[in-house]
Amino acid sequence: MTPVDLNQPCPLRALRSFGHAERSKIAAMRATSGVKITSPLLAAAGPETRAALLSRASMLAVPRGATIIAQDQPAERLLILLQGSVGLSTAEDGGAATMVEIVAAGDALSIAAALLQVPHSVSAVALAPCRLLAIPAEDLRAAMAADAGLMRAAMEQMTRQWRLLMEQVVDLKTRDATQRAARFLLHRLPAQRGAVEIPEPRGAIAARLGMTPESLSRALHGLEAAGLLRLHGRRVDVPDRAALQRISLPRAGASQGARRV
Repeated sequence: MTPVDLNQPCPLRALRSFGHAERSKIAAMRATSGVKITSPLLAAAGPETRAALLSRASMLAVPRGATIIAQDQPAERLLILLQGSVGLSTAEDGGAATMVEIVAAGDALSIAAALLQVPHSVSAVALAPCRLLAIPAEDLRAAMAADAGLMRAAMEQMTRQWRLLMEQVVDLKTRDATQRAARFLLHRLPAQRGAVEIPEPRGAIAARLGMTPESLSRALHGLEAAGLLRLHGRRVDVPDRAALQRISLPRAGASQGARRV
């Protein structure tokens, strides 16, 4: 992914087509954001397309626990997460919500609903203080119709989201609680060793992994007792990625026997 810095100027040829109010809005957005984002959507768009989308976009700041998207509501905007962490959940007929995925900075929320002009299939709640970029869905669809790079990036993101859901199914069928916890940490570890920051509540992570908070706690402390990690509040130190990788692999013969604990 190519980093897109909102503090860097858009090409002059892209801004000349806007009026003074629109140019002022983009400048104000840069001045108040101070955020470098890694967004496949904005990075893939042409300079003129990106400038046009930013001129119609708005910045949002939401506290931990705030509802960002309500399930079954119209998808009138595409939200790109700049900072923080967001949990996507679904509930049927007023039942308890089920955590579907945890979204990291750079990803768009419910992009399929915005493109297909259908209601949101999930709710989105801030698991940490968040900053988001809101782009009107109508403007996004028009931009994609004219910008092949933007359309391709949207398709790639939806494909990645589909693959993540398939990986969840495989994890639940082939890995126990400890293995799923190890795999979750591996996805967040940027190098062969180092620290993993976990800003989300443990209950949200447990729900995402298909287990109870107590089971997650036992899994993490079991990995710590084995010398595979060290717990420091919201930070987890991993001294050896390869060792954690080995423990995350499904055991021989594992299939539908993996338990949801």
